[in-house]
Amino acid sequence: MSDTKKYNEFAKAYPGVIKRRAPLSRYCTFKIGGPADLLVEAKNPTQLVEIVKLAHKLKLRYLVIGSASNLLFDDAGFRGLVVRYLANNIEVEKSTGVVMAWAGCSLNRLVKQAAMYNLGGINFLANIPGTVGGAIVGNAGCYGQAIDTVLIDVDLLNYKTGEVATVDLNELGFTYRSSGLKTKPHLIVLSARFKLVPDSKSRILKAIEEERLLRWSKHPRSACAGSFFKNPPNDLAWKVVEAAGMRGARVGHARISTKHTNFLVNIGGAKSRDVKKLADKVIGAAKKKLGIILEPEVRYISPK
Repeated sequence: MSDTKKYNEFAKAYPGVIKRRAPLSRYCTFKIGGPADLLVEAKNPTQLVEIVKLAHKLKLRYLVIGSASNLLFDDAGFRGLVVRYLANNIEVEKSTGVVMAWAGCSLNRLVKQAAMYNLGGINFLANIPGTVGGAIVGNAGCYGQAIDTVLIDVDLLNYKTGEVATVDLNELGFTYRSSGLKTKPHLIVLSARFKLVPDSKSRILKAIEEERLLRWSKHPRSACAGSFFKNPPNDLAWKVVEAAGMRGARVGHARISTKHTNFLVNIGGAKSRDVKKLADKVIGAAKKKLGIILEPEVRYISPK
């Protein structure tokens, strides 16, 4: 079956709104990316399961995204279906300190909602752009903490079997800024549960605001995908980039920030090829001058 026929069959069977040739630059923090052939939005886990099952039935290539704050889309776009998972429901069990969040919930909303019940322990996540689902896949964190330290379990959809299962923390293969889910794209995060600790609402909100101001004082405000490189063992990526002499380096309209050298920013009109070439230059300089291998934290999405 041709792609066009698959798209038409999907459109016939799917009852919701379908956007064709949707520019992905509108849906990511890098503000880079060509059109997706099809784009739909899922507002709850049931909708997401139905969409994925339909795409799988039609053998239609698809990608599930949240805020796309850690993605670099290609200038050619995406041949297939992009699903924006917007489900953001939160349920709090104050007596046990357990909080359930759908994967489309922003990290900031999760932390602040828990604070309303005087529950904390996840303040470090508040100012990290992104959603619960993406944060779990990439084991997001900062200041020596990561999301796996507060996670209990995750509800996963296996699109190969169509089944939804609750998977324990220890089965997810968490490592620094990664998890086993990165190599298992057939497993999709629907929701997750977190174990929080009692804390003061006022103290939590004050700490979040102080950290936000600190972050903004150090980080550039240009379009980007956050920290571009993972920290090498026993080192900091920004120090490596700085020592490699790449501060302010530029390819096209992509540049290494002069404010924080682990940020590769879009200064206006950057293309994915600009970002990739600049990242390769940084990796090459770090290896040649320092003997250090830098690994991108940002995920590149190929068009096909």
